[in-house]
Amino acid sequence: MNRMNWKLCGALLSLSLAACGPLEEDGLEAYGQQEQELPADCTSVDDTNMTDHACVHYGNSADNVNVTASATRTTSAPAISTKHKHYTVTLPAGAEGSVTYVASATTAGDTTESIAIYLAPSATLTVLTSGGTTVAPGLSEVITSGCGLSKVVTYDLTVGSTYILAMGPVTVNQVRVVPEYLDDNRVRWYRDADGDTYGTSTNSILTACEPPSGYVNRRFDCNDNDPTIFNC
Repeated sequence: MNRMNWKLCGALLSLSLAACGPLEEDGLEAYGQQEQELPADCTSVDDTNMTDHACVHYGNSADNVNVTASATRTTSAPAISTKHKHYTVTLPAGAEGSVTYVASATTAGDTTESIAIYLAPSATLTVLTSGGTTVAPGLSEVITSGCGLSKVVTYDLTVGSTYILAMGPVTVNQVRVVPEYLDDNRVRWYRDADGDTYGTSTNSILTACEPPSGYVNRRFDCNDNDPTIFNC
């Protein structure tokens, strides 16, 4: 898919990270769309605006926070919950280490948030509730981000609850972590039935995942059944 438009956003964010936030188009909420945080048909978040955004924070030294992980799985471990940061987590030598994470609501009243946890290197990651129950990921994939992030694992987490993130061991005893909210990284895609690279404004989805086949990131196709008519 074409990510050029979203690369520009990443470049602007590197200059002014205060601009971070949802990338939605105004005035389109009335159209048909899919707005689940982690849709059932979401198969990947690799080639997405969200990965580009994670790379912006990963590559910006001003966003780095150094954290020393706990040697045990405990809710008193250091937290890595602040948005728009990347964390360099130092693990116990040759062993697993733990930090904690608490999701906040992106919209008032939200009780669950989908969180993508980007990692470098591709470390083993286990997320547990405060009671020690393992949380199953919605997605876990090795990625080709182009910035060094090599794995992303996505979870649906309860807002306000403390989770334990156990990771490692890794050879270098350090894991770099960038948490991202899917709701903050949704992009609108438009159905392109005739393959002319323009989509119809009346059939769109809003997602942080890779879009289904047949969707493009530009609209204004007034006849989606004729590939010779578009941008009108």
